[in-house]
Amino acid sequence: MSSSARDARRLTPVEVATAGALSGLAVTFGLIAAVTPVFQLLFQVATAVPLAMVSLTHRPRAAVAAFASTILLAVAVGGVATAGRSFQAALVGLIIGFLHKKRASWLPVSGVAAGLGVLWGIGTGIAFWILSDLRTLGLESIQKTLDGFLKLIGHIPHSGGFVDAGHQLGQWFVDWWWIWIPITRFIGVAFLVLAARWLLGAILSRISLDAGWDPLLDVTARSADPREGVEASSPLPLTLTDVDFTYPGADHPALSGVTLSFERPEYTVVVGHNGSGKSTLALLLAGAEPGSGTREGGGVLGAVGGTALVGQRSELLVLGQSVAEDVTWGMNATQIAGLDLDELLASVGLSGLADADPRSLSGGQLQRLALAGALARSPRLLISDESTAMIDRAGRAEMLDLLASLPARGIAVVHITHDPAESARADRVITIRSGRIVSDRCAGEGSVAADGLLIDEAGDPPASPAPAASGLPASSMAGAPALIKAAHLWADRVAHTYDLGTPWEKPVLRDVSLILDPGQAMLITGDNGSGKTTLSRVLTGLLVPTWGRVTLGGRPMERCVGDVALSMQFARLQLQRPSVRSDILAAAGYGPRVGTGSAHRKGAITREAGDRIVAEAMELVGLDPALASRGIDDLSGGQMRRVALAGLLASHPSVLILDEPMAGLDAASRDLLISVLDERRRTGLSILVISHDLEGMDSLCDTHGHLAEGVLS
Repeated sequence: MSSSARDARRLTPVEVATAGALSGLAVTFGLIAAVTPVFQLLFQVATAVPLAMVSLTHRPRAAVAAFASTILLAVAVGGVATAGRSFQAALVGLIIGFLHKKRASWLPVSGVAAGLGVLWGIGTGIAFWILSDLRTLGLESIQKTLDGFLKLIGHIPHSGGFVDAGHQLGQWFVDWWWIWIPITRFIGVAFLVLAARWLLGAILSRISLDAGWDPLLDVTARSADPREGVEASSPLPLTLTDVDFTYPGADHPALSGVTLSFERPEYTVVVGHNGSGKSTLALLLAGAEPGSGTREGGGVLGAVGGTALVGQRSELLVLGQSVAEDVTWGMNATQIAGLDLDELLASVGLSGLADADPRSLSGGQLQRLALAGALARSPRLLISDESTAMIDRAGRAEMLDLLASLPARGIAVVHITHDPAESARADRVITIRSGRIVSDRCAGEGSVAADGLLIDEAGDPPASPAPAASGLPASSMAGAPALIKAAHLWADRVAHTYDLGTPWEKPVLRDVSLILDPGQAMLITGDNGSGKTTLSRVLTGLLVPTWGRVTLGGRPMERCVGDVALSMQFARLQLQRPSVRSDILAAAGYGPRVGTGSAHRKGAITREAGDRIVAEAMELVGLDPALASRGIDDLSGGQMRRVALAGLLASHPSVLILDEPMAGLDAASRDLLISVLDERRRTGLSILVISHDLEGMDSLCDTHGHLAEGVLS
């Protein structure tokens, strides 16, 4: 059998992970079904749900693997009784998922239910005939249960006839077991299949069979097998010639007429506004196929000695259970043995954290971890897409120094950023605007304008489109209220420890006290890992502090979750609707609760009113209202952050907490956001900004606190 055929037969990591996770869930429901006879049918149907999902969305071999792991886990956890019920429910789940995938109507489903019932009834009868001890035990259990029930009934006056009939029925069960056991098993299994089809239909119909669009899927599939020790060919030279790239469903290309060439290891910085096409360019350099034009060269993405891509959303790049495991994920024993892990972690600022759980890391530390994982594979081309946005100022300087030093080690670096200051040490600066390359210069050829675009030698910088709302007074946008309802946010000697009382106990906050008055804006700074994000969750009621208390207007914060709006550090995590429009409306309070800041539902509104609310909110944060119909994942990182903030501002909260609000925003968007927040503050909105970035904050915040080692000073 060829190597490619063997690879096709193997379960993919996604299939293995899905099968394992859903098998565990199925066994949990099966165990509950075994110990709760009253609700046995309900939990058996629940047991079938995970297996139906696997059968519907994955290859048959993945479904079989999930089925096998479910049975093995059931035997290990709950014994034979749990395994028997799990076997039956899991098999029904596989069948229902397969039938749903084939869009089978009720007629074939009924035929399958009858056929499976017949097989189950006959099989049970044969098993009881051959296994006499099992038959005796089962029949005695039934008879003893019936005798106990009849003995209880016997205390009721005039029940003698009923008790005698019951004893005769019990004896009939014993004598004629070979008739009633197959019949009852037939009825039970057939009914289970039909009930599962009815109950699971609504669930499975919500699952999209579309595998989604991933421009780098084919690129990673071409990676060399690390177990064979094969390294990728050098990714340089890499040339893009007159390249266009259009996202599925978009009415215009994200990139047009891009021609670039990378010949040797150097430090290249790509600058541009949010939504200008920087991340799309990163995809093309990483190996995505252009819509038109040609791409020549490039190494295998993720392979040792090939191309490495560090994306904007570092929270999605974590795979291991520890920092060390995450860095070396997918590498073979020889590659790991040749890696100086301690030195690598020290180079990215993660010294001493090899055994730490990645889930305990801050956003900036996760970006450092992502960079460490890329460097562990000794790439020849490193693409860094906003990889310093969450890192504090001192750490950002260290990371930029590291990136600038890599070309001397034979690694070409393409660093993508909205911050023109990060191009100071670049060998080459590429400026992109509205999907087109407007400048491609070596270091020293021209200077950088305030908006991040290069000024050419003739004089003026290229015209930059102002944000959609830049010419509007903030008070006229999104229906800003004349006065916000006053509410004092008070944190009194707050401390918080994760995993308290366990060997993994980790104190994060030790002594935090603050009072945020209506109309006050406070800035809290701190290094990565100082506890800033934990503090934001405590202040919004999403975490109950281990010690101390937080109140809003005198009420305990955990009783008014949602009254304080939170803009999360990772904006994508709070955008839960498929489109920009639906997400803003949900966050504003129109529709089901989403995220935070939506404490009060406002009911249904007309289409026209919804469009007006969305347009005003988007203009408020400098987004073009034409983006309202776009999918969330079609946005850049900076655009996602502004969509999240637009929804929160449209909800008119009394307190707004912003966790790293400027991460990923260009200079124009930053200035606009600060002016909007300042206008809202004047109407009574309390604002707490948690950030490592001080630029422009002095004009907004009148109070400054610093968080260090869990203590606010």
